[in-house]
Amino acid sequence: MAPQNLCGFISQSQHIMKAHLLHFYTLSLLFLFPISSSFILSPTLFHLHQQITTNTNPSSLILFLLLYSLFISLFSTCGVISITYSVFHFFINDQPAMMNLRSAIKSIPASFFPFLTTTFISQAVFICISFSYALLLVLLTHNMAELARGTGLFFVAFPLLIVLMYLQVNWTLVPVIVVVESCWGLEPFRRSARLIKGMKGVALSSLFFYGFCTGSCALSFFNGITFNWAIIVICSFLFAMIMASNIAVNTVLYIYCKANHGENIADKEFGREYVNLSFHDGNSRLSCCL
Repeated sequence: MAPQNLCGFISQSQHIMKAHLLHFYTLSLLFLFPISSSFILSPTLFHLHQQITTNTNPSSLILFLLLYSLFISLFSTCGVISITYSVFHFFINDQPAMMNLRSAIKSIPASFFPFLTTTFISQAVFICISFSYALLLVLLTHNMAELARGTGLFFVAFPLLIVLMYLQVNWTLVPVIVVVESCWGLEPFRRSARLIKGMKGVALSSLFFYGFCTGSCALSFFNGITFNWAIIVICSFLFAMIMASNIAVNTVLYIYCKANHGENIADKEFGREYVNLSFHDGNSRLSCCL
């Protein structure tokens, strides 16, 4: 029986991660820790840059932003692919010894460019919708200054926020589908929108919960300047584990969504005709015979 709320999915994903703690710690340190540490260090580095240099070169700033975006894209893609692959195979595999760190890292090249392409499509859709909505407001509204005061801006942006959240909920499973099913382009979006039916409440709760956690971390360090390396390392690690937990929850959610729609989960990597999907957490168990 599938968990009925987000807490159940978090519990099952944490059960998997705790059972293979060193494996997921290593992947998080390799791919997610650099992202979180760079994010936390950015206010401090920016402050040091302002103290050292008095002139701001726009071209150097643009180059830095491009390189930073490339850095984030590279490590986040590798992190999502390897952790998704690991959670999925640890969940369905009755021989965990066959799944190791090397196989998780080797899964990255196969899904790297499909994942980047699909991510680019989703971001392009979000940007186009936001830009079109802003342009429509400019054309229809003569006095934007009045709307920008007080709560006016919130009510103007609220419809856009609803649309973006709706798409985000429907596309929750897209990263997992790209990695597990080896498809890319528009197909993962159609698959995710179909599979997530019946679990949209969990997906929305996950969006709010992990959005709140990451947002709290962002607000805590966006204006903060610290030179204490112990604090930086500890907070970076916690931030990385929050991201890893989010990836794991989405993967477990994907598995239950497929089961709810009567789809078999074939373990093609090991070439077996029979796969026993079993996972115990207290009294709950998911078992599928293929």
